[in-house]
Amino acid sequence: MISKAVAKYLRVSPRKTRVVIELIKGKQALEAMGILNNTNKKAATLLAKVLNSAIANAKRIPNIELDKLYIIDVRADGGPSLKRYQAAAMGRANVIKKPTSHITIALDLKETKQKVVVSSKSKVAVKKTAKPKQEPKTKATKATKKSTTAKSLKKNVEKGVKSG
Repeated sequence: MISKAVAKYLRVSPRKTRVVIELIKGKQALEAMGILNNTNKKAATLLAKVLNSAIANAKRIPNIELDKLYIIDVRADGGPSLKRYQAAAMGRANVIKKPTSHITIALDLKETKQKVVVSSKSKVAVKKTAKPKQEPKTKATKATKKSTTAKSLKKNVEKGVKSG
């Protein structure tokens, strides 16, 4: 994680914010900023402010290219609700809850993330490449065939081969 920005006690519900978060999750930072600027939701303007703050935090690190920044974590956690009361029938009062949100955005470099993933998976792949012992054919062999196809898919993903 290169940079992180948090905004707390924002007057928008986390449920409505998560709808907008789905639009930008996993995107590049500058692309996500364009999406947020063109989204007609209150949460989009608040997310844009937090994303600007995260980008500004990343600029403080020397030799950072903004084109390679992407969003690795976006969260909208619930904050405390403001409680208001409204008059109701027969002298009663209804509670109106006005929810708040805590929004967190974390950025990282695209290249750094890929290098770490490839090197760590290749070590794991080396451990798993040993051939399993051949067992007599039973009903369980179908399950083992499925597991070996899953292993071969993992190998293809590591090598960069596209499936399907």
